[in-house]
Formats: sequence, structure tokens, C-alpha cells
Amino acid sequence: MIDESKMKAVLYYNYGPPEVLQHEEVKKPIPKANEILLKIRASAVTMGDCEMRSPKIPNLTWFMARLYFGLRKPRQRILGSYVAGEIESVGLDVKAFKKGEQVFGISPRFGAHAEYMCLSDKYALTKLPFNMTFGEAAPVGLGLDSLHFLKKTMVSKGDEVLINGAGGGIGTYAVQLARYFGASVTAVDSNNKLEMLRSIGADKVIDYKEGDFTKKGTTYDIVFDVVGTLSHTRSLRLLNKNGRYISAIPLLSRLFPSLWVSLTSNRKMMTGLTNPHIEDLDYLKELIEAGHLKTIVDRNFELKAVADAHRYVEQGSKKGNVVIIIN
Repeated sequence: MIDESKMKAVLYYNYGPPEVLQHEEVKKPIPKANEILLKIRASAVTMGDCEMRSPKIPNLTWFMARLYFGLRKPRQRILGSYVAGEIESVGLDVKAFKKGEQVFGISPRFGAHAEYMCLSDKYALTKLPFNMTFGEAAPVGLGLDSLHFLKKTMVSKGDEVLINGAGGGIGTYAVQLARYFGASVTAVDSNNKLEMLRSIGADKVIDYKEGDFTKKGTTYDIVFDVVGTLSHTRSLRLLNKNGRYISAIPLLSRLFPSLWVSLTSNRKMMTGLTNPHIEDLDYLKELIEAGHLKTIVDRNFELKAVADAHRYVEQGSKKGNVVIIIN
């Protein structure tokens, strides 16, 4: 007999390699008055999940995240932020959603690598696009990062845009959004991802392993460094006299050099953190339903194989997104 008060989830009690992830049965959550209970159908595994699980803290951003989520041991034991599913029940104060609706969005407190989760009705959550499966919709919240950073650069028609690390989750949405805004896109990533990047609209592609592409003399209006691997010097080489550089990875070491460039020239060097908004998620949904934006899914995994999904993501060769499918 099935115990309806229980659910399957993947938990971790200590930081470490993928082996710390454990598939267990735990108590099913109960929604508060302002929450929905979501029956999860799919969730994404991102590099952010891997970095939160890993004992390594690559930069100040993740150290600050650890202060919040647990410095020595994780306070939130279920990872996963990007999710799609069906609403099983709603709290007494919830007005925007109804039982049975299919939705997708972001949980800022993780918890998506499970059969169920509770989400505040104020989170970035909206109805599933009519032309997407749960698995395709789950990673779309990553596109909010792409949208945020591109809007910050004021990308417009005719701009020459270079996207470094274009073949991952954020990057594949960024390529499509930049093209939608009328820019010409040069996508940089490893050779195995270049054909995929062409298929989603990249005008030019560069294999970053074939020499230092920043020394070729080509400059751009906008450089979007998704993975934060371009040094300050290499970034400057890529910018024209009015160019804008933006990084999705805030690095304290870049703060003062970037500020100096912005103050002493017409070039701008920016970074920052994103704050997801429902209206932006609705905007992405509109683009999806109009056929301007799609999700690239590399591989699907079962919930019990989340550790394998982490290993695959950490290899660095995934094209687009890795998704957990939950029946």
C-alpha cells in the first residue's frame, strides 16, 4: 500500500562528490496558506547545483551562498531550482493558481529534486507553455539570467554580440534572445557544441580550444561572458570603443579594474546578480509560444540517477540542459 504522506527525493547531508547524493523516502511537504504544493514532473540539474554540492567554493558568490544555505553542512538538503509540474493543492490565501494547473518556474530555495515541493505564490512561477513538455519547460528559468544580462547591456538591432560559454543552459537561451533582439551572434564553446549553436541561430561559432580567439583582432559591441572565464585583459581586447562587457559570474577581483575602465572610457564592464520576476518569465513564455525560443535538452535522467546527472554536468560537455524526469 502506498503511503501518501511520503515522497521520494534526492538528499545530501554533507558537501562532497556526487556520491553524497542519496535517493530516499521522506515526509511529503504540506503547503502553508500562501503556498502551492507542486507535483514535480521535471527539474533541471545545473552547474549551480553541482557547485552547491561540491566541497569547493570557486568564488565569493558561492561563499556568500554557503553562508545562507549552510557553511559546513547544507541546511537545505534537496537541490534543484528549475522546475515544472502540476499543482496538487493550494493554500487558503493563494489566488493566482488553481489545483490541476500545469506550471513552471524557479525555486530560490532549491528543493526540486523530489516528487513534491511547496512554493510561495510570489515566486517566479507561471503556466506551462502550450507547446512545451514538462522536461522542456523545467530549465526555462535559466533564460531569465540570459534576459537579465542582455537587457543590462541594452542589446539592440545591429549589435555584434559575442557569447562566451554559449553551449550551456544560460548560453543557449542567450543566443536565441540576442538573435530575437536583432543582434548578430558569435558563439564560443567547445567543438562538440558548435553545430547545435548554429542550429539555434548563431551567425558565427568559435572553438575556444583552437588558440586564443581574443587575439584575432575582431571586436564586438557586446561580450556576454556566461562562464566568467575571460580575464580582464582578454575581455578588453574583444570590445570596440563603445563596447559593453558583462559577466554572469561576479568576481571581486574584477570589481576595481572594471570600474576603472567604465570611468575612463566609453566602454562599460558590468556584472551582478539576477532577481527573477514573474513578468519576465511570462515574457519568455510568450516568446516560446510564438516559436522564438526553445529549450535544448541534452540528456534526461530519472530521479534516482541525480548523482549520475551531476557527474555528467561536471564533465562540461553537455549541450544545453540536463533534465530530471519524474513520473
